[in-house]
Amino acid sequence: MAKVSELRIAGMTLGEITKIYVSSTLGKVSIALFVILIGASIYAAVTLPPNFGSLWNNPLYWQIYPKDAPPAWVNYLSGNGYAPQVMFGREVSTQGSTVRFSFRVDNEYSVPWRDLYIVIKPMSGSSTFTAYLSIRRPDGYVITIGPLLISSMYTEVGTTQQVESQVIQFYLAKYGYMLTVPQGLSAVPYIFSTVSSGSLKPLKGIYVINLTLIANNPSKGIGNRLISLVLEGNVYGLMGTDAVGHDLWLGLLAGFPLSLEVGVVYALISTAIAIAVGLAAGFMGGVVDEVLTRLTDFVILIPAFVILVVLSVLLRLNIWQAMLYLAILSWGGAARIIRSITMQIRTAAYIELAKVGGASNLWILRNHALPQILPYALYLIVVGVPGAILTLAGLNFLNLAGANYPTWGNILYYAEQYGALESGMWWWVVPPGLLIVLVAVTFIVTALAIEPIVNPRLRR
Repeated sequence: MAKVSELRIAGMTLGEITKIYVSSTLGKVSIALFVILIGASIYAAVTLPPNFGSLWNNPLYWQIYPKDAPPAWVNYLSGNGYAPQVMFGREVSTQGSTVRFSFRVDNEYSVPWRDLYIVIKPMSGSSTFTAYLSIRRPDGYVITIGPLLISSMYTEVGTTQQVESQVIQFYLAKYGYMLTVPQGLSAVPYIFSTVSSGSLKPLKGIYVINLTLIANNPSKGIGNRLISLVLEGNVYGLMGTDAVGHDLWLGLLAGFPLSLEVGVVYALISTAIAIAVGLAAGFMGGVVDEVLTRLTDFVILIPAFVILVVLSVLLRLNIWQAMLYLAILSWGGAARIIRSITMQIRTAAYIELAKVGGASNLWILRNHALPQILPYALYLIVVGVPGAILTLAGLNFLNLAGANYPTWGNILYYAEQYGALESGMWWWVVPPGLLIVLVAVTFIVTALAIEPIVNPRLRR
């Protein structure tokens, strides 16, 4: 029995193969790209909750996130000073019926916050509260808002008719200015504005927000709760948000492990099928070869993507089922090449000598055929991954196969549905597209790096 250290593939030891791969520039680049992909996948697996798919599809979870907000770092490029998302929170544990909080926020932005939310967790259906807000502005004026009925976990303050009326009355009393709040929009931005020369301008400086919360059922009191004030920003996070408020950074992050897992598993399955069919057809010959060759020709002629679309519509496939069907429909071309390689090996003189020496067909396949086919099999796996990722991203872009999870293709589908590119929301379109390209380029570069291993003519 040969030792592991003496194992040779395509005439080379594993050490020689590694040396050829690592010594090339393309090999080094592919390793660096793999480090990025694997590192991002591990980070996503550690940081994202196991039920992230269900959270992604729960609009209530994203209610307090800004909608259609660009990344926070655009402030450094544009100089427009968009207000970012701000959250203040306090945990309380009291049997009393009243709590008071005071928060300070520095408004140094040209475009103020969009809205204000009061968040109370946990919130049962039988609990209701009354809230009062007192906001002291940098100019010394105070805007009083309330009473507000709090009956749900998230309460949007600025869009209620009561708050709009109170803000309008403030402007009328302090400035003699008749404020008009556009229909459907929040009155909160005007809390952070002032009147100068007859027009509205941002009022920068320190704001003190006082919140008074009263339990409407004094016998129950406030209890153990987390009470938060959220100022909805105009920019958010590393990658911004979409029309629902999804944090696109989290969505893009979730796509790393899923894309790699789906692509690699597809490539392993399709390559395994191709090796099994190619070896059996090329080595056994006769009726077996004829049947498997005709089956291979049939698989090659099948329009895999079209069939996959039809199956996804009829069977409502998830992304893993779609990957499995894609693997079953995509092994034909590789199997034909492996058959040709196997037929060349079968007619070699050393194979005849092995048979004369009493070697079984299984021993010959394991010790002579497989070591020569493995480099090509590795090449098939590497080039198969980006093809699978692009195909499944295309399905997701059609809102098929895995539409319930934030894949990169799924993010692009909703970007197209909401007209993100036409509306100038580039952060919703460009990053997922670039990540799909990044994964494809990583495996293409890897395929180029292992070509000297597969093809001896390219070795120096």
